[in-house]
Formats: sequence, C-alpha cells, structure tokens
Amino acid sequence: MLLVIVLALAGTMYVAWDFAGDQEEAYNARRLVRKEASVERSLNYTLERLPDSLGTEDIPNAFSDRICELADIHGMDIALYRPSGRLLTESTLTDDAGANIQLPVDVLAALDVSDNRIQGAPDGEVVHVYWNVKGRNDTALGIVGVRYEKRALEAGDFKAFWSQLAPLYIVLFLGGAILAAILSNGLVRNLMLIRDRMRELEPGVEQTPIEYGRADAIGELVDEYNALLEQLHAAIQELAKQEREGAWRMMAMQVAHEIKNPLTPIKLGAQQLERAWLDQKDDFDERLQRYTRVVVEQIDILAEISLDFSMLAAVGLETLEEVNWAQATKEVAALYEQSNPQIKWRISIPDAPVVIDGSKAHLTRAMNNLIANAIDAVANEPHPSIAIGLEVSPEGMALLTVKDNGIGIPEDKQKEIFQPHFTSKEKGTGLGLFITDSIVRQMNGRITVRSFLGQGAVFGLEFSVK
Repeated sequence: MLLVIVLALAGTMYVAWDFAGDQEEAYNARRLVRKEASVERSLNYTLERLPDSLGTEDIPNAFSDRICELADIHGMDIALYRPSGRLLTESTLTDDAGANIQLPVDVLAALDVSDNRIQGAPDGEVVHVYWNVKGRNDTALGIVGVRYEKRALEAGDFKAFWSQLAPLYIVLFLGGAILAAILSNGLVRNLMLIRDRMRELEPGVEQTPIEYGRADAIGELVDEYNALLEQLHAAIQELAKQEREGAWRMMAMQVAHEIKNPLTPIKLGAQQLERAWLDQKDDFDERLQRYTRVVVEQIDILAEISLDFSMLAAVGLETLEEVNWAQATKEVAALYEQSNPQIKWRISIPDAPVVIDGSKAHLTRAMNNLIANAIDAVANEPHPSIAIGLEVSPEGMALLTVKDNGIGIPEDKQKEIFQPHFTSKEKGTGLGLFITDSIVRQMNGRITVRSFLGQGAVFGLEFSVK
C-alpha cells in the first residue's frame, strides 16, 4: 500500500512536470508567432509610407530608429540583411545579443523557395526566425531576422502546485501506514498464535483447538489446523492402542515360549515315571530321584524367568534411597568370585563409601546381569579373565566397569543388545541387558559398552555421587 502511494506520487510529479513543459512549449510557440506577426505588420506599415524609390542601401537610415523601437516593444532582437545575406543594421537588447554578419547558406536557400517565415537552426533556448522584405513593386529589399529567447518553465509555479498537492499525499501516506500497521499487526498476531500452538504440539499431550471467529483466509487455515489436530489425536490414540496390543501380544508369546521350555522335560519325565510305576520297574526309586532333581532344576528356571519378567514389569522406581555402591559391589563380586574359581578375577573397589541414590535390590540385579554376561562370554576361553573396577571421578561421577576377555560384540550388534528379546545365548529370555538399561535409566544413571571383535567387551554403569 505504501509503495503504491509512493509510485502514485512519483507518477503524478512526472506527468505534471511533462505537462507543464508541453504547455510552456505551446505558449512559447504561440507567443513567438504573435510577436513575429506584429513585427512584420509594423515593418510593412513603415515600408508603405516610404518613397517608391527606396532601395536596399536606404533601409538602415529608414529603419534604424524603428527597429530599436520595435525591439523594445516586443522584447526581441531585430536585424535587417541584404538579399545576399550581409548585415545592414540591428538592434541589441542584451550584451550578448546580435545578429550574424552573414546569414547561413541553408537559410538563404530556404528563403529563395519560400515566401513565408522560416526558422533557423536552434541555438539552445534562442529561436531565430527570418522572412523576406519586398517593396511596392514586389522587389526584394532585404531580409528581416528576429532573435527571440524562449520563456523557461517557472520552477516557482511548479512548487506552488506541489505545495498544494503534497499535504494530500502526506495524509494518504500516513493513513496508509496506519492502516497497513493495523492490518499487518492483526495478521501477524493471528499467525504467531498458530505458530505458538504448533510449537506446543506434542504427541500424547492433548491440545485444545484454536478459536477464530472470522471467515477469512486465516480462518480457513485455522480450520485446517483444527481438523489436522483432531486427526493427529485420533492417529496417536490408534497408534498407542496398537503399540499396547502389540506389546502384550509379544509379551504373551515370550512368556508362553519361555514357560513351555521348562515344562516340556517335566511333562516327559512325569509320563516316563508313570509308565515305570505301572510296569513295576526295579529302578523306580532311582528314576523318581532323577525326576525330582530335574523338576527342581526346571522350577528354578521357571523362577528365574518369573523374576526376569517381574523385573521388566517393575518400571517407575518412585522412591530412591541412599546406597553404598562400593559395599554392594564388593558383596556381588565376592559371590561370583567364590562360585567361579576357574576365572581369573581382578577386582578394584575403593574402601571408602560411594553413596548414590538408587535401590540396592535393583542395583544388585543390574550388576548380576552384567557379571553373568561376562561369565558366559569367557566360558569358552582358555584363560578366562574378568576385571571389575569402581572409581570416582573429580567431577563427582562414579563409574563401575565390568571387563571380560571374551570374543567381543560385533559393531553392528552393539546397538541391539539393549533391545528386548535380543540374546546370543542358546538359553535365555533376551531381557537381561534390556532390564539392566531400564533399571539404570530409572535411577538417573547411564550404561555404556565398548567392544572390539576378538578383544572382549567393557560394560559401564555411571551414577552421580552424593
């Protein structure tokens, strides 16, 4: 809007200036014609009262006073020339005025073929006009030349015109600026509202639709946003429902699979024991003892599976307590060291307390998973070795590392080991590291892994020390 007003102002200035120039040119042309006609009538009037015997040589004496009078009256220079173009007499109104001593050849040629006035070559803002002077017997007495300065376009008149037009454009410009500010502020405010609401949009968080009462382009945009918001809410709810159903289906399949494995040998043993009883086998007592041992072992496996799934379900540790991590680590490491004497253990745990916020039971479970995985990793090594270290950094972070000299973890598998159901063991639920990662994150800690194929693996647990 402001640009249109400025362009309109510039266009009006150009048109007004061009029109004024054209009008001044037309005025100069009309004025020159009137002056030329007046001078010609005056000269003819004087010639008619002169004797018939007047010749060219007598013209200066006859017209010397007359041309000065005419020049003063009409405000132009007047000069009289011989028919050959030589100067006879002239009048001078300004210091630089004066006629040429000899007329140009092209002017003389034009006068020979024309009885009317002719205009000489332009000389800036000065106009030269010539015509023939004839006596009573139609003989050529000479040539009249007048020198006339055009009236320049008066800048004062143009300024006066603009002094009247400028206030109107100033009012239009200020009014347009105010109107543009009001419209743009309303537009920007509504767009910023939509932008802020889009920034606040988060999956799973209910958002209220934007209220906008006007039926304009922004109203259509708001309607589309509200419609998409409703579709997004429906899609999120459907996706959450599918994820829950999928998680339960996967959990049910995993539970069924893990429970089925221990129940199979129990079922087969019970059937064999029943046939031995019916057949009155002599080694029935031995078979009963063997079956009892197998059942106890499988029940232990079922208990471990149950514990895994119960730990998986125990999410959201709401209350944390102070735990001496150094003491808990010593107890866990000592238990595994005593039960696995074939492994070379290197344990480095400070005697001073290392206190963190957590749950001792869950922390012990996480360390059990890491150490148990390390034992499985070195099971086939000729010289198995496991190093357990706990240290506190100057920044107040405690780091527990469990390092083994097993075959290591391939790089492409390192991102999958914390996913559920991932395992490299022949037997296992694939939930150990997933549960460990869940426990550590709920206790505001961090779990890391470094491994190179053929060089073992290093798992780390990091917590902030109180």
